[in-house]
Amino acid sequence: MENNDSIIFRSGLSMGGIVLLALLSMISSVFIAESSKGDAAAINLAGSLRMQSYRIATRLQPSNSVTDRLQAVDREIGKFEHRLGQLWQTGVISSSSGDPRHQTLQRIASSWRDSLKPALQTLAAGASPATAYLDQVDDFVAQLDAFVKLLEQDTEAKMLLLRLVPGIALFMTLVLIFAAMHQLHSNVVTPLRDLVELARRARRGDLTVRASHVGNDELGVLGHAFNLMAADLSAMYAELEARVEQQTQALRISNRSLELLYHTARRLGETALDEAAYRALLAEVEKLTGIESVTLCLMHPTTGQTLQMFSARPHSAAIPSFCYRPDCAACQGDGTTHPLTANAEVFSVPVKDQDQQFGVLIVRNPGLDSVTAWQLPLLEAVARHIAATLRANEQTEHRRRLELLEERNAIARELHDSLAQALSYLKIQVSRLQNRLSGAAITPETWAIVAELREGLNNAYRQLRELITAFRLKMEHSRLEDSLVETAREFSHRGQLPVTVDHVGWHCILNPNEQIHIMQIIREALNNAVKHAQARHISIRLREQDQGEAVIDIRDDGVGLPASPERENHFGLHIMRERAEDLGGVLRLASPPHGGTQVQLRFVPAAGRNAATTIDSEAHHAR
Repeated sequence: MENNDSIIFRSGLSMGGIVLLALLSMISSVFIAESSKGDAAAINLAGSLRMQSYRIATRLQPSNSVTDRLQAVDREIGKFEHRLGQLWQTGVISSSSGDPRHQTLQRIASSWRDSLKPALQTLAAGASPATAYLDQVDDFVAQLDAFVKLLEQDTEAKMLLLRLVPGIALFMTLVLIFAAMHQLHSNVVTPLRDLVELARRARRGDLTVRASHVGNDELGVLGHAFNLMAADLSAMYAELEARVEQQTQALRISNRSLELLYHTARRLGETALDEAAYRALLAEVEKLTGIESVTLCLMHPTTGQTLQMFSARPHSAAIPSFCYRPDCAACQGDGTTHPLTANAEVFSVPVKDQDQQFGVLIVRNPGLDSVTAWQLPLLEAVARHIAATLRANEQTEHRRRLELLEERNAIARELHDSLAQALSYLKIQVSRLQNRLSGAAITPETWAIVAELREGLNNAYRQLRELITAFRLKMEHSRLEDSLVETAREFSHRGQLPVTVDHVGWHCILNPNEQIHIMQIIREALNNAVKHAQARHISIRLREQDQGEAVIDIRDDGVGLPASPERENHFGLHIMRERAEDLGGVLRLASPPHGGTQVQLRFVPAAGRNAATTIDSEAHHAR
């Protein structure tokens, strides 16, 4: 133990500081009092010099004889110089030339020596009148007043210092006393009270208590010894508790497994399967299993192509670093649980129901040799729950699709039985009108009106037939790509030209309404290309841009757009634009530099909009 850490040493140091402050206060008071010695004499001498100056002036009055007056003046000059010399000898005036009192007294002595005294001596010799002295005496006395003022200010400053030093010493003494009491409370009272409390808690069986005061003083050494004793006892009890923990671990695992399966079934059954639901589910899986990262990769049940990936992490971290999307053969495997890395840190758990695989759970647990024996079966059970829910949703979606098609077929029948028949009747009537007018003498303008009427009816009838065909369109496939391939085959056969479909990199998820709108826009564009473009080849390309935006390009190598495409194909383009607006997107028509026509549809699917909204909302709450 070092002496400067001892409580006794620090207490003695505080007492010594108090005594030292008292001594300093007394010594400084004595010193200031000694330095004030002579100040009163200097002030009196300076005042007497003022009086002596005026006495010399009174001696110059013509009331006495000239001889007496000159003798009196000589005596007064002697007294004045004697007192001026005494003033220098008091010791109050510093010898430093920078002292204002020294400078002022020097000016007084110079004024006396150079001005007043020569004036008096000249008067004595009869060379000048008394007014030479009297004109200067007032200024001289003003200098003496300024000197007296400086002496008074210096004396007052010393008195103030004499009062201030004891006050400061008293304040510092109080501060030191307060610091000593605080130190006593912090280093003695509080540690001692804590040690007593810790001893009581240890006696009641709480061996986790530790003394916080473990310094090098007496109580710190005692606290360190207490900590060693408590640590030894705690180790003994911890060994016993570990044995109990091993026996209850299996029960905890069972409870966590049941809790996870219950929450999984409840979440999948109560909420819609959107990104927020998947992320919440995966977060719960990670929390209850203790696995660091679980990623859900949804694939198409038929093609195995990746559709979406979800993770409990932020959206940017949803795709694992080892993922080679869309090549998912490694993760799919043979439809069974298998490791993806040599050290078995990453596992692929199939999301499978009745031999139909909807995706995989990618389980990553770095730092461990493998997923533990109880975690893997639990993850497989969660994957089966997800697959069963996806299968049920798929069947529900299929039923909705059939209901929608039945409703559209009913509308098509109504259009065919009502509006189509009315247009057919009007076409017949126009033909009869043309036949009736063929032999009559009518103007060319009338014939033009009749021709436009017939052309308008033909266009309306053709558009109605296309609309009925679109309503009767059967979406037998759940994927847009498969339906497009069949449509391309249909128009290729109709127009006797190749129609190709490119959907590499397309992962958008579309609802039935979006698929029907897209199919009708594409069919209208293909119909225009086949009938009017004189094309030799037509291509359809599906792409997925950033932020989930879907881009669909229909291009041909035909004659390109006319000067006013809206005028020549008014109904078709209008309907296409309306459908694009219903999708929340934009339809653009262009003639590329190399020729032909390009029809481009850009929109964000509803699933992508919901995902973006969820991510933005979660980012806002995180902030």
